[in-house]
This record gives sequence, structure tokens and C-alpha cells, in this order.
Amino acid sequence: MAPGERLLVKYDGPIVLGDVVIFKRDESIEIKRVSRIDAQGLFVVGDNELVSTDSRSYGLIAFDAMLGTASVRLWPKPGRIKG
Repeated sequence: MAPGERLLVKYDGPIVLGDVVIFKRDESIEIKRVSRIDAQGLFVVGDNELVSTDSRSYGLIAFDAMLGTASVRLWPKPGRIKG
């Protein structure tokens, strides 16, 4: 995701591999893709894995940190977010 993009976010429902999730981490809100689902939480990675700070750095994301999943980009280039 690029700064300024507008997304359609679903705030309930199951999370599956490949979903783009929005979650709280420390004092920020982050957007990453689900790579693995464990009983303890989600392992998430950025789409640009070579430079992304993600679960490879900070570990699993707890389920209660999840805010929702993004499925559609509304602006600037409307379309589905591929998983």
C-alpha cells in the first residue's frame, strides 16, 4: 500500500492466508499480508519483502490487535487487493 490509498475494510469475519490485514502495533496502525496463521496469532509480511519490517522482525501479531481486512482499493486505482 502506498501513502494516501483508500481501502474498503471489513471489520469482522475470518482471516485467511493471503489476506491484507490492518492491525495495531505499538503506537501505530500497520497493513501487512498474512503469511501464516498460528494458534497464538498471525505471521505477517510486507509485499516488498526485501525492505519490509514485519513479523520476521517483531514476531506474531495477536488476534486481538487485528482491526480488519482490506479487500478493495478505492483510490487512486480502484480494484481488488490480490492475495
